[in-house]
Amino acid sequence: MDSLKTNRSKRLSYLLTLLSSGAKLSTPELAEQLNLTKRIIQLDFKEYLIPLFNDGMIYYDYSLKCYCAKSNFLASTLLNSDELAVIALLKAKSKDKFSDEGFATQTDALFQKFEESLSNSFYQETMIEKIDDFKTEIIQIKNAITHHREIACTYNNKSRNLYPLKILNLEGFWYLINYDVAYSEIRRYHLNTISDITLLDTEFTFDESIIEGFDNAINAFYEPHVEPFSIELFLDAKVAKYFKRKAISKTQRILKTYHDGSCDIELYITDFMEIIPTIQRYVPYVRVIRPDTLGEIVYKNLNEYIERLK
Repeated sequence: MDSLKTNRSKRLSYLLTLLSSGAKLSTPELAEQLNLTKRIIQLDFKEYLIPLFNDGMIYYDYSLKCYCAKSNFLASTLLNSDELAVIALLKAKSKDKFSDEGFATQTDALFQKFEESLSNSFYQETMIEKIDDFKTEIIQIKNAITHHREIACTYNNKSRNLYPLKILNLEGFWYLINYDVAYSEIRRYHLNTISDITLLDTEFTFDESIIEGFDNAINAFYEPHVEPFSIELFLDAKVAKYFKRKAISKTQRILKTYHDGSCDIELYITDFMEIIPTIQRYVPYVRVIRPDTLGEIVYKNLNEYIERLK
C-alpha cells in the first residue's frame, strides 16, 4: 500500500480496477485504507478519474456517498488500468496554468479519438468481429510487438513459437500477422484461436517494409512475399460513390471520372483472390478492365454459379 500512497499513477490504476469490478468507493474509507487525506482522495477523482471519460463513466453517487462507475468498463477498451491512469495524468497536466491556450481542448479531442480507435463499443454494432473474449490476449500480443519479443502460445490446440508482427482486421475478422518459427514463414492466424500466451526473453528483428506492406492488404489472401501488381476496374455510378467514400485499399486511386459519376480505378494486389470477392459482390456494377486473366476468372465463376441455379 505504500506505493499507492506515494505514486499517483499506481493509485489511479488501483482505483480504476476497483471501480471496474463494481466497487463503490467511499472517500473516508479510502483515506483510511491508503493512509492519505480525504482531500487527496477527492482530487484523485475530481481532477483525474472523473474527467477521464466524457460520458459519465465514473461518477459520484450522492445517495450512497460513494464514487461509482459502470461495471466492467475496462472491458470496453483495449487500454488497461495502468494505461488509463497515465492518460488521466496527462489530461490533467494539459489543463494546468502553464499549458498553452487551447491545449487542454486539443488533448481531450486527441485522447477521445485514440480511445474510439481502440474501443470495442462501436465494433459491436457493425459486422466487425467482437474482441471482448480475447482482450487479454491482444494486450499481451501488443506488448510483445512493442518490445519485439517472441511468444509461446497455443494455436488450434498446437504449441507455437511466434514472432508477433501486427494485429490486423481483415474484412471484419481479427488476425495476428506473425512469423511462425516452426514453418520459417509469415502467417496469418485468427486472433481468437490463440491462447496460453507466454512472453519469452527472445528478442527479434524483422523487415519493417514487409510488416508495413500488410497495411495495403484487402483480405487474408494478401501475400507478403509477392510483388504487388496493378489492376484496373470500371465502377458504375451506382456503386462508384461507395468506393470513393471508402477505398478498397490504400493503393486505390481514381484514373478517370465520367460525366454520369462512374469511374475507372487502379489498385495493387498480390493475389487475385484479394479482389475477386469484392468484384463479385458488386456484379454487374463492377467490370474488370485489366488484366484479362482476372476478368476471365470472374467470368468463369459467374458461369459456374448460373449453371448451379439451373
